[in-house]
Amino acid sequence: MGKIPNYEELEQRLARLERAIAKRPGVENSVSARRKRFQNLIDNALVGILRSTEEGKILLVNRKLANIFGFSSPQEFMEAIPNESILFLNPEDRENILQEMKEKGFVDGVEVEALGRNGRAIWISLSARVILKNSRAVFHEAFIVDVTKRKEAENSLHESEKRFRMLVEQAGDAFFIHDFNGKIFDVNRQACESLGYTREELLEMKISDVDIEVGHKRHKPRFWNSLSPGQYITFEGVHRRKDGSRFPVEVRLGRLNLGNQDLFLSLTRDITERKEAEKNLKRAFEEIKALKNRLEEENIYLRQEIEIRYRHEEIIGESLAIKKVLSAAEKVAKEDTCVLILGETGTGKELLARAIHNMSPRKGRSMIKVNCAALPATLIESELFGREKGAFTGAVSKQVGRFEAADGSTIFLDEVGDLPLELQAKLLRVLQDNKFERLGSPETISVDVRVIAATNHDLAELVKEKKFRRDLYYRLNVFPITLPPLRERREDIPLLVWAFVEEFSQSMGKSIKHIPKKTMEFLQGYSWPGNVRELRNVIERALILSNGETLIIDRLETEVSNPEEIKTLEEVERQYIVKTLEKTGWRVSGRRGAAELLGLKESTLRSRMKRLDIERPR
Repeated sequence: MGKIPNYEELEQRLARLERAIAKRPGVENSVSARRKRFQNLIDNALVGILRSTEEGKILLVNRKLANIFGFSSPQEFMEAIPNESILFLNPEDRENILQEMKEKGFVDGVEVEALGRNGRAIWISLSARVILKNSRAVFHEAFIVDVTKRKEAENSLHESEKRFRMLVEQAGDAFFIHDFNGKIFDVNRQACESLGYTREELLEMKISDVDIEVGHKRHKPRFWNSLSPGQYITFEGVHRRKDGSRFPVEVRLGRLNLGNQDLFLSLTRDITERKEAEKNLKRAFEEIKALKNRLEEENIYLRQEIEIRYRHEEIIGESLAIKKVLSAAEKVAKEDTCVLILGETGTGKELLARAIHNMSPRKGRSMIKVNCAALPATLIESELFGREKGAFTGAVSKQVGRFEAADGSTIFLDEVGDLPLELQAKLLRVLQDNKFERLGSPETISVDVRVIAATNHDLAELVKEKKFRRDLYYRLNVFPITLPPLRERREDIPLLVWAFVEEFSQSMGKSIKHIPKKTMEFLQGYSWPGNVRELRNVIERALILSNGETLIIDRLETEVSNPEEIKTLEEVERQYIVKTLEKTGWRVSGRRGAAELLGLKESTLRSRMKRLDIERPR
């Protein structure tokens, strides 16, 4: 503030000025005018001016100071506030200022809280000096500026910063402030917790130390330069924790222009749960799509099955033979073991297969049926294992095979003994590894299928004749069940008859209440080469012909009592020659040859073999 003249010097200057005025007329008026101008300058100064004694009594104030403290004039101020100590809101502030003035002789720009009119608190910036006389302090002069609005703005900003910081620290997202080189300047609590670092550790690191993309690329992302101040972009990345583990994040990056410094604000959110949810949702959609496709594919194969209505789904019978079969079926049903059902035509092999499936854990899905004898040899592979579009001529679309449609369920291979040799190897692989390839595709498909096979052939004999693979036979013959023919359980015939009568009576709208005893005895006495299927057909035909409440079987003696089929002489001859050849090991000539046993010349036998189309099996 410069050197302050002491009181003695001021009195000497004033005395010299008064002597000069006395010697020069007219100067007094000039000095008086100057004093008025000086006083006017003080009153209209832009800062408050105050003079007080060392004890604090106020001697002089200007209008600006009075206005700062809420008074209209200096006189009003001095009447209300005679002592400067009243101005200080905190007495300690005044003591500190007085102590500093005593030590230094002045204070400059000290901001303190003061007390205005009616107890209103205001903030002032205070500059003051000590006026000395004979090296002793006699007056204090102070220059005061009202800084209340600035202080309130600063306090408001400070409170706003505190609230913002509190929100940032409590936020669920992590944030990083870094410069263009990646140096981290600030982080919040969530950033520390999510990465496993302390705040001090992160402030010594770069953003590339935690952001894997930036770290791997060894340079700043391209879009850092393209961002304008205030602009934000959102993208996904991967962050690395202190322990080395990684997790996906969603980053919202913005550029901040703080004066001459460009900074970047990265708001990151852990999206591990969202990514898992997306994966689960995608997996669920794929499963739904697969199930939808499978359902559509199953519907193709099940249309004919849906049309077949099994009005009597249980296997009927109380004989010991059928009870043994049902007991074995019940035991094996709970396992995934391959079942081979043996029996003559019409004994109910398919019905037993359905019963096993319905008692198994796979009963929630439909059983897929394949009749190996009914499918053409050229198409059976694509029917079983599927094909790709263009796999062969005529394959205009992709087709899913029956094994794939039966995934998670049961497949019933009826008449498996008629399966071509070239497909038996592929079937063996499915049974061993549960894997196969579609026609025209190198992709391996894995399935979980339980196989139930059935045949009326003697597979062991077919193996000897090399018409059936030995390894496939042993794989299918894990749990064989032989269905007895109807002639071996004649006590079940009355139950079957009445069951078929009830079935057809409902569909035909008839009411059969009586079956003659003689009719039932004839039915039980017949050998039934066609087994249950033949019995069912006989009862259906009888109901068509019956008009009353009694079951009538027309021409029972001629149709039922002659069970053996009449064969032609050519068929009998052919069978006898084949049987003889088999007995001789297909040796035609020589001692104990077929020609000798038949009493024929060798040339005659060969001629008849050619006429009857008899060839030695390969």
